[in-house]
Amino acid sequence: MDDLEDALISMKVLLERPGLAVLTANSASSALELLRDHDVALALLDVQMPRISGFELAEAMRDDPQMRDVPIIFLTGTMIDAGRTFRGYEAGAVDFLFKPVEPRVLESKVSVFVELHRQRCELRERNAELERLLRMNEKMAAELRHAHSTAVQKALTDELTGVPNRRHILQLAESVLADHRKQSKPVTIGIMDLDHFKRINDTHGHGAGDAVLRSFCRHCQEQLRAEHSLGRLGGEEFLLLMPATPVDDACLAVERLRRTLSPHEGVRFTFSAGLVQAQSGESLASVMERADQALYHAKSLGRDRVSTSPS
Repeated sequence: MDDLEDALISMKVLLERPGLAVLTANSASSALELLRDHDVALALLDVQMPRISGFELAEAMRDDPQMRDVPIIFLTGTMIDAGRTFRGYEAGAVDFLFKPVEPRVLESKVSVFVELHRQRCELRERNAELERLLRMNEKMAAELRHAHSTAVQKALTDELTGVPNRRHILQLAESVLADHRKQSKPVTIGIMDLDHFKRINDTHGHGAGDAVLRSFCRHCQEQLRAEHSLGRLGGEEFLLLMPATPVDDACLAVERLRRTLSPHEGVRFTFSAGLVQAQSGESLASVMERADQALYHAKSLGRDRVSTSPS
């Protein structure tokens, strides 16, 4: 910035080269406008300017976040006292040059700040690229976590009914029995089986049979408490886990399931269940064998009922 047009032209001719543009302003207001519109490597400010001095312009630059980091070299035609020099450095000056300025000195100093600006720009670009890559990595990691979670869930879920599959429900059963051994709380385990399911498939088709299985599981999940778990052992047979539930309470809950079971799209179906309360230290295999015997007893009595006794 300089109020002398000849000085501005001389400065432009001296410093401008391919890749380096020199912006000139003959007033503080014009200089501020240029600084707001362009990414500037260095500001050369004449101290003695009409209306607004170079010092005042520098102070205005320091108050603006967009231009407060632009290095400033003051140009002055007269010697300045220590107080004004201090004011200049306080306003953000990195150097003072006295007119007439030696061209090689000016070129050398400008080149240093242009190179520093280039390096800062490259650093910003690298940081921006790193941030972009970081966001991309975070997105990919989130997608991988979601895919992993989906895969794990799929591996643990029966595809047809949406309840835990055989492997998962047996793992849950082992965990429930382990807690039972530690806490000595009652645990009831049941085996439930849809009655005459082959007849449904033969009469209405396998599509209707699949729909009945889904309807049955949906009904159980809606009626059972959150801590109870139902899993598919295979075919039309299901394992019911009822932690912290005595067998009498479990029987009432399953009877409620049985009584409130509705036909699915006109296809009536029922189920039988065998419930047993786990004994202290009893293995899962033993509990399931007793539950299976209780289920067989329910079926031997005519099906569509709940049994808590193997005989």
